[in-house]
Amino acid sequence: MASEIGVGLAVLAAAKTEQRLTREAEERRRQEERRRRELVERAKHIEDRRVAGLGAILSELDELDRLHRLIAMLTTEVPVETTPRLTTFLSWAQDHLAKREARLSAQAIEERFAAEHLFGDDDDRAFMPSRWY
Repeated sequence: MASEIGVGLAVLAAAKTEQRLTREAEERRRQEERRRRELVERAKHIEDRRVAGLGAILSELDELDRLHRLIAMLTTEVPVETTPRLTTFLSWAQDHLAKREARLSAQAIEERFAAEHLFGDDDDRAFMPSRWY
């Protein structure tokens, strides 16, 4: 009878070991699945941030183009005898345009990307993976 108990314990130990190994394998599979989903989410987060950064720059370019056209239009239409308000506006608009154009230089855009953590190794700033796996 002792030998039967020994065999039973050995079988039980083997079954427990098999269950533990199965649980560990399942946990590794779940972790790998979570890691893959997180990589996809991280890539989407980065792409969304980059698209938003590009959109902001393109929007500024559109505004500059509109301001260029307005200044050109008003400059050609300025009467021989200029009005003080229009003259002041044109002067201000040209200064404003020059400042905004300077903010769209290559160096200014590089500094902007660095400040916003875009197009670099830290693109995934503020990424929070979903906890609902």
